[in-house]
Amino acid sequence: MVDPRFDWGVTRVTPNQFKRQVEHALNRGFTFCTLSEYIKTGKHAGAEKQVAICFDDGFESVYRYALPVMRAYGLRATVFLCAGYVGQFNSWDYNFAGRRFAHMDWDQAAEFVHAGWEIGSHGMTHRDLTRLSDFDLETELTLSKTIIERRLGVQVELISYPFGNTNDRVWQMCKTAGYQFGFVMGRRRRELPSEFVVRRQGVYLFDSMFSYNQKLLAKNKWFFNFVQQVMDFCSDGTVLVKQGFVPRK
Repeated sequence: MVDPRFDWGVTRVTPNQFKRQVEHALNRGFTFCTLSEYIKTGKHAGAEKQVAICFDDGFESVYRYALPVMRAYGLRATVFLCAGYVGQFNSWDYNFAGRRFAHMDWDQAAEFVHAGWEIGSHGMTHRDLTRLSDFDLETELTLSKTIIERRLGVQVELISYPFGNTNDRVWQMCKTAGYQFGFVMGRRRRELPSEFVVRRQGVYLFDSMFSYNQKLLAKNKWFFNFVQQVMDFCSDGTVLVKQGFVPRK
């Protein structure tokens, strides 16, 4: 989220933080692109000065606070939508003290498309895909993709696994459903195809401009990957609360 409101979780930045981070990257000579463009650019000349911003969940705060900043500088990014929660509150999450946050609606999501942003899937109901039956898993993957494509008139090729969790069964079903790339956070499964376990680095409320700059320049990656893995582990607490002690399949 890009939200000024207090929340016990740290998986957000304030609007002021976000604006400073974007401006800092621009001042350092970075160009912005979508995730697909970033991956396809690879190691071509100038690729080391590219950065791809992505937002999981599709919260309304991204529409309210991040989109205007990106528009002001003519920049694009990627947003992953939970198709089943578009226009709804985030009841999939463990809401501390009853604090709820809204997801953007379809009209708001359409504005991202018009602004040239890339749209990906974050599943249908934000459940840990590795703990679902084959039927539920197929439904999460195919239904979310189909709904987003029909409502927004885009082709959905990217999926961000809820809670960053995937395995051999999940990526194979993703490929069958028509996805080209899958994204994790800190926990990269080396035995899986690289295009379906693309690692990202989270930017959080506790990040200073120093740590943000280190992430931007890909310095001290071992340390930030460790921090990210801790964050991933903590996110599994929500899985246990919402889905129960269901073993991975």
